[in-house]
Amino acid sequence: MHDDNLTPPHDEYVNHFTSEFYEDLTNEFAPFGSDEGFDVISLAEDHRDEVSEETTVQELLEIVDAPLSDEWSQTLKGQEALDDALFISSAAFALIRITGRIDSHGHKKALESLKVLIDSFGDESELVQQKIDLESWTNSTA
Repeated sequence: MHDDNLTPPHDEYVNHFTSEFYEDLTNEFAPFGSDEGFDVISLAEDHRDEVSEETTVQELLEIVDAPLSDEWSQTLKGQEALDDALFISSAAFALIRITGRIDSHGHKKALESLKVLIDSFGDESELVQQKIDLESWTNSTA
């Protein structure tokens, strides 16, 4: 299910993240299907004028006012790790969806977040595919 209020995704995103679930807003394991993920993409779209190719995942989380429990530089752990991981991974995919790019630290943090999600929910096919696809992501040099 695609939300008609979302702008079309960046071509780099479409070409790399080809599984249908990436645009599914009802699948809890899709980047934007959880409540947290939908909030991130919706707010990122609302603040599109503040998001550019230079925006980092950390900055996008600040733009959407994501309620992270830990400092950005800390390792995800404890009770709040799951919520933080949902916000961080959704922000990473939102950033790529909007700009076609991701910063290296945000990329690393998103992969760490997907590991937390897989450890928590098990080997859900959507989470595993997101991890595989994000691991193979490289920013275009064009």
